[in-house]
Amino acid sequence: MAAVAEKQQNFEFADPQAIAVTEMAVDQVARLRAHRLIGSLALGSHDLVEVCTVESPIESLHDAINRAEAGDIQARRLVETNVRTDVIERTIKTGHVMNKVPLTILPDGTIMQYGQGLQTIQANSLRHASGHPAMRARTEAETRNAFRIEQLYKQGAFENYSFVVISRAADDMSLADMKQVGFFTDTMSCSIQVTGKFGAGLATETAFVSGITEPGKPRSDAETASRLGQRLGVNYNHKSATEIIDTPMMVPNHLIANGVIDMVAMWDAVAGTFFGENKPAQDYLEYLESCAQREQSYEPKVQQITSELIESATVIDSAVSAVELLSSLSEHHMVTQAIIDNSIDLRVFGLAAMSDMQQARLALERGDGHALDVYRAAAEKKADTSSCPGGGKDSIKESSKASDQDCEFVSKECPKCHAKNVKTTVRAIGPKHKRISGSCHCTVVARISD
Repeated sequence: MAAVAEKQQNFEFADPQAIAVTEMAVDQVARLRAHRLIGSLALGSHDLVEVCTVESPIESLHDAINRAEAGDIQARRLVETNVRTDVIERTIKTGHVMNKVPLTILPDGTIMQYGQGLQTIQANSLRHASGHPAMRARTEAETRNAFRIEQLYKQGAFENYSFVVISRAADDMSLADMKQVGFFTDTMSCSIQVTGKFGAGLATETAFVSGITEPGKPRSDAETASRLGQRLGVNYNHKSATEIIDTPMMVPNHLIANGVIDMVAMWDAVAGTFFGENKPAQDYLEYLESCAQREQSYEPKVQQITSELIESATVIDSAVSAVELLSSLSEHHMVTQAIIDNSIDLRVFGLAAMSDMQQARLALERGDGHALDVYRAAAEKKADTSSCPGGGKDSIKESSKASDQDCEFVSKECPKCHAKNVKTTVRAIGPKHKRISGSCHCTVVARISD
C-alpha cells in the first residue's frame, strides 16, 4: 500500500501538452453550430437546424421505449443505457468509474449513441433544462461540447488526443437550489469525462470524484482543477464551474492510456487524495475492475427497470413522462438494492429515508421479514434521490411524491400470473403514474386515472 501511495503522490506528468479546445480553430465552427441550435430552440422550434442524415433517428427516451416495445433491439439498448446511467448516478456519488458508452460515427461525421444523435440528445436537454440560470448555462456549455467533439472527430484529432471535460458541482447557486436541481451537496461530487477513440468509433467514460476531502471540510475541487490544469498546460485559474465545463481540453492519449482512470490519478496526484477524498490509496487499475464488478451487480436491477419501462409504453404519453417514470422506478428499485448492499452510502436517499433504511438493514440481518417490508415501504415513500443534475429534474423531484394515492388490498387474481388472493400495493410514482405490485412479485405501471 505504501508503494502505491508513493507512486500516487509522485505521478509522472509529462511536459504540458494538453490543448484547450477553446484555443483551437475548430472551436469557432462548433460554437456557431451550437448557437444555431440553442437559438432555434429558444424560438420554440422543435426541428433541429441541421438536417439529420439518419433515417428515422430515435428522438427521445419516450421514442426509444415505444420502439423497444415494438421489438427494436437498438432502441432497447438505448433504454438500457439511460437506465444504467440513472441507477449509477442516483446511487454512487463519488469513488466510481462508469463503464464506457460506445459512440458510432456515420460517414458524414455525425455521432450516434444507439440510434440517437448527440445533437438530438443536447436538443432534448435544452428543451427540458432547469429554469435556474446557472443550470441553463451549464446545459448550453455541454451543448457546445457535443458539437466540439463532432468537429474534432472530423479533423482527425482523436487519433492522438482524447476530449476531457471536468464538471464540478455548481459554485454560483445556493445550497437549497443545488439540492433542488439534483446536486449531492454532501460530497460536492465532480465528474471527469473522457471521450476517446474506441474501435471504429468513439466511447465516453465518466469518473466521479469528491469535491470535499472529508465530511464537513470546505470544497477543494476548484483548487484541484486549477492545479491539474496548470500541470497539463490549460488555464483554469479563477474560472467558475460552468466556465471549466466550457473549456474542455484535448489530452494526449499517451498520458491517459488507461482512459479516465488516469485522469483520476492525475487529480489525486495534485490533491494528495484518492478519488478526491482523504482515503488510503489503492491500485487504480484494480479499483477500476472493482467498479466494473459493482456495475455488473446492479445489472439485474437495470434489466428489471428497463423491462418495466418498456411494458409501460402504452401509459407513457410524453418525453417528460418517460424521464419522470424512469426516475421514479429507479429510485424505488435502488432503495431495495441499498438495503442489501452495505457499500451504498444511505445519505444519497436523504435523511428522512436514511433511518428507515438502516432499520431495514438490521431487520434483514436478523431475518425479520415483516419489519423489513415495513421499513422498506417507509423508506420508499421518504426517499429523495437524484441522478446527474440537469434538465427538468427540479420539476420531476417536486412532482414525484404523491403518497395520497398509496393503498393496499387483496386482489382476487393477478392479471399477469393469475395467482389467487394476492396482496396488492398501489403506489404513486410521479403525478401521472402508479406502480401496482403484488405478493406474487408481478408489477404493472398504470395511469393514476385508470
